[in-house]
Amino acid sequence: MQLLSSGSKFRLYFKYETLEKATNFFHDSRKLGQGGVGSVYKGILPNGKVVAVKRLVFNTRQWVDNFFNEVTLINGIQHKNLVRLLGCSIEGPESLLVYEYIPNRSLDEVLFVNNATRVLTWEERLHIITGIAEGLVYLHGGCRVKIIHRDIKTSNILLDKNLTAKIADFGLVRCIAPEKSHVSTGIAGTLGYMAPEYLVRGQLTEKADVYAFGVLVLEILSGRKNSIYTLRSSSILQLVWKHYKSNNLAACIDPALRGNFPVLEASNVLQISLLCTQASVELRPPMSRVVEMLHDKDHVVPEPKQPPFLNASVLFDKSSSTSGPCTLGCPTSS
Repeated sequence: MQLLSSGSKFRLYFKYETLEKATNFFHDSRKLGQGGVGSVYKGILPNGKVVAVKRLVFNTRQWVDNFFNEVTLINGIQHKNLVRLLGCSIEGPESLLVYEYIPNRSLDEVLFVNNATRVLTWEERLHIITGIAEGLVYLHGGCRVKIIHRDIKTSNILLDKNLTAKIADFGLVRCIAPEKSHVSTGIAGTLGYMAPEYLVRGQLTEKADVYAFGVLVLEILSGRKNSIYTLRSSSILQLVWKHYKSNNLAACIDPALRGNFPVLEASNVLQISLLCTQASVELRPPMSRVVEMLHDKDHVVPEPKQPPFLNASVLFDKSSSTSGPCTLGCPTSS
């Protein structure tokens, strides 16, 4: 395994036994959540430091090699909106990654858990959205290569005590060299957040993250999950587009806010999210431009075209493939 010869690149290299004991032998009471490539547990190191330990599940040795080559690039990256990788263990019966521990829950739990103890205010939602955008700007342009997360969604956004967003779970990251426009790769991620060109053709660019970010923003502002898995339900994109065409975007905002939000600003942020979910890669703004638009409240947001809609009924048609072009509702008008 290539990383074995470069383990010193990690800030810390942990013994498997140390992490096993730190998590009380991966006891269910220590489980924090389930990620794209494994389960995450709360661990307490011998020195008292609290960490998050991820147990990795892979199908092939090549998958392991590729993943650790990618995760080596994540090591050393520090940004206020990225969960920090602290180290790894790769010589035990399974591979483990060690991340900083974020005590608050994921955004998914805050937004969508029934009987939530609190409702995020407009200011808090905008703070979270801006933080995610700034984290993605760093991944896409702040490193020596473009790093594409591939699984931006509410459950992969953690919130610290100040409700600062932290992008987590780098298990599906892919990197693109500066001289390349895209990479072709197998499909991985979460349906409902996947860009059409990636879902249909496997063409991956940083604009796939931009698309997922757009869907994520719609969920944050509406308080609704993207319901592509429910028969006879419309996706959140369809709902927001419908209100956009009726010049009534404010109707999409989470009713839990009880109207306590600036209508024009909220409409602009929703319009930005529609731009991020355009079918054409060229029409989606880079994340750096998204951050500029979020910070400049007087900026005139460009008019979006109709985004692509994932047809939920196809997901229940056993004769259809969820990765084929028939799963996408083609825009008929702008």
